[in-house]
Amino acid sequence: MRPLFAATATPEHPMPWGWLLLALTAAALGYAASCAWWPFAKCGKCEGRGKFTRKDSKVWRLCRRCRGSGSRLRFGRKLWNRFAKVRNASR
Repeated sequence: MRPLFAATATPEHPMPWGWLLLALTAAALGYAASCAWWPFAKCGKCEGRGKFTRKDSKVWRLCRRCRGSGSRLRFGRKLWNRFAKVRNASR
């Protein structure tokens, strides 16, 4: 009778968790830097125009989502503003 041994499953090439963590951290820092430099993006509803026009271009109205500015605040910048507001309120 052959003895039964518990096989340990070790992969030959383990997942490089350190490199993955480094890449995710670099991506997060890059996004935070881009939100700091460029806090606004174009409005997705009006595509940055700020208004809607009819096909004959005689009648137009302002975009409700961006209120006619054509830009919106990016998600990362909203988080940063919320964090800054909470931090300043606790002082």
